[in-house]
Amino acid sequence: MDAKKPTPRQLEFLTFIAGYTLILRVPPAEADMQRHFQISPPSVHQMILTLEKRGFISRIPGQARSITVLYPHVQFPGLNAPSNPPRKKIKPDEKLSLTLSKREQQLLLDSDICLPTEFENRIRLAIVEKNGLSVSLTLDDLDELGGCVAAAANHAEIVKRQKELYRIFSRIQELLETHTDE
Repeated sequence: MDAKKPTPRQLEFLTFIAGYTLILRVPPAEADMQRHFQISPPSVHQMILTLEKRGFISRIPGQARSITVLYPHVQFPGLNAPSNPPRKKIKPDEKLSLTLSKREQQLLLDSDICLPTEFENRIRLAIVEKNGLSVSLTLDDLDELGGCVAAAANHAEIVKRQKELYRIFSRIQELLETHTDE
């Protein structure tokens, strides 16, 4: 493996591939990267070949969605925790508090996220607390909301919006990973 660090552009690709895989549990296709980075198919393919040659990824040539990130320094705080701590047991209908800033509330309500009306209403009517706005959701609700936010993050064309959505998704995942209703 090449001991060099990836270039900033290569790191963008590695982060996208790792994040996409972490959230959707399947690596991206080259077409996904083409849409995300808004570059030509040959440019994406050349980057994949370069990342593979430098030892940052592995893949099975000719097999779709076979990319694995080998570069160990791509991190998503809260998403790739090294161990699974014990989960707090809650009742199936018990609600947890998801804290949002006013900006995050507006992002969820104003963006192209396809939220069920019930979630939109809960987010719109969030309770003001000293740490921010509190939205009460069951684990099932959080799981569904997390899917909507992750999909929106993966398709966001503005990098700042994508990062904000990933941060919200990270907090949703943290609640899901630390609680159980089973």
